[in-house]
Parts: sequence; C-alpha cells; structure tokens
Amino acid sequence: MNSNDPHPNITQLIRQDIQEISPKPIQDFQLIRAKSGVYVYRCLYDGTPAVAKYLQKEDDRREILNYRILAQHGIPTIETYAFGKATLIMEDISYSEEWRLGIAEDLQDAAVSKILAQWYFTFHENGAAVTGLDTLYFEYDSITEENLKVLIQKFPSAKATLQFILTHCDKLRGLIYKPSFTLTYNDFYWTNLVARKDKSAAMMFDYNLLGKGYRFSDFRNVCWHMSCEAKATFVDEYNRLYFEKHGSTRTESEKLEQSIDAVASGLFSLIVAFTQHEHNPNWGKCSKDEALNGSLLSKAELLFNA
Repeated sequence: MNSNDPHPNITQLIRQDIQEISPKPIQDFQLIRAKSGVYVYRCLYDGTPAVAKYLQKEDDRREILNYRILAQHGIPTIETYAFGKATLIMEDISYSEEWRLGIAEDLQDAAVSKILAQWYFTFHENGAAVTGLDTLYFEYDSITEENLKVLIQKFPSAKATLQFILTHCDKLRGLIYKPSFTLTYNDFYWTNLVARKDKSAAMMFDYNLLGKGYRFSDFRNVCWHMSCEAKATFVDEYNRLYFEKHGSTRTESEKLEQSIDAVASGLFSLIVAFTQHEHNPNWGKCSKDEALNGSLLSKAELLFNA
C-alpha cells in the first residue's frame, strides 16, 4: 500500500467526483487526516497545490453548501477551487504568500482577536440575511423530550434537574426560538483559524458545524479560549462595529440570548457527549458537573421564571 495513499478507494472517489464537474487533473495525494468519514489530503489540482476534503457521510456534506452560502453572501473564506457532490478542493494555505494557518499563540494575541472580530461581525451581519436560514443545522434542535429522557437514565443523580427541564421542555423550545437567528460558526479553535501574515485580516475555515444560532453563542465559543486581553479586544471591536453600523447596542438582545444559552448550551453538550459518543469525552465533564451539582437547575429556574 502506498503510504501517501492509504485509502486508494477514497482518492478514486475524489477523482471521479471532481471529474464530473471539471476536466482539470487531480493527483499526488498525501493524507493529512482521516477521521469519522472525513478525509483530508494535500494534492495537486491542475498543477496547483491544494487541499481535497472528502465527506463520506451525507450529513457532513452540508459543508459544501455552507461554502457556497458564504461565497454568495460576501463572507470571506479561503479560496475554493471546485465543489463536487462529496468533495471540496481548496487553497493550500501552507503555500500562501499572504496567509498562514493559526497557531496557539493567536489566542493570546489582541491584534489577532481584533481582526477576527471583524470577520465575525461580517459573518453575523451578512448571515442574518441568508435565504433559507431556518433550514440550516441548529445545535439546539437536539434538545428533545426523547434525548432528555435518555439523559435521565444515564444520570439518575441529576434526575431532579433533568426532570424539571423535561417538564418545561415546551417552554424551553419556545424560548430557544425567541431570539433572532444568524449564521453561527459553532466550532471555534485556533486550528480552524487563518490570518494574514501582516495581521491585517483573519477568518475561520472548516464549516462542517456551521449553522444558524445566536451571536452570543459564537461569542461564548470564541472568548472561552482567549486570554483576558484578547477577549476584551474581540468584544470591544465587535461592539464598536455594531454601534457604528446600527447606532445602537445589542445589550438587551444579548441578555436574552445569554440567559437561554446558559441552559441550552449545557444541555446540548450533555446530549452530544453522552448520547452520541460511546465513551464519555472530557469536554462534556463541565456540563455533567453542572447537571449534578445544581448549577444547571438554578439557571433553568431563573430562565423559566423570568
């Protein structure tokens, strides 16, 4: 077996998929990552260094649509060369003279967080106008009576909390749909970041979990990882741009989003971590602790009694 092509059946599928839309040759595959039906390769596309991403699962192929949506609404992304039915061919940033891949230190860098806030502002502003926004992936659609009942079985020690939320599930669902929606990225980390080498711009890539949601949810995801200085810079720049455009702040809207997110985000993490994974992932521990120690119950009571 060729060490650069340990999945020859996948690279053949990529070739067939791309040949249906383009006569340009694709060759010299080198595997970067293969996980959960997502295969990422470096390759040459018509002689140009590129990255090919093959999405084996139908649900994951929404990422192809997501790239199209972003392009249609003027939201900056890395350059895409071709869209197949299951394949994306994209610029290989490692060969770019202008851009670089994110590094862990970017989470501490206020200059990077400022330009990233500019990308998120454009992403949210333009994302609110996306046609068919309601049809996109939404994390909190997983908060159902059925999933709450599964959690009660898994965590009998948290039964009082989860039963209380189950009893008020219809009310929670109504509240979840009360704020205005926009596009949300949902998967922030420095490994999904690219920045200009002169720090004049930044943007995210890897849009498999992109969908609709609240601006605050993206704020939470971004700021969770950043240093205090970077976080403050991100929030200040985003709010400056919002006020400059709208002549008002998001204080009341964000307060509503935050109160709902405080309950829904914990439930979503529990559902994904403990109903969709065979082994309990470490990233679900915080939400599990909140369900067990009463913190989630307090947040739910505050939300439902507001």
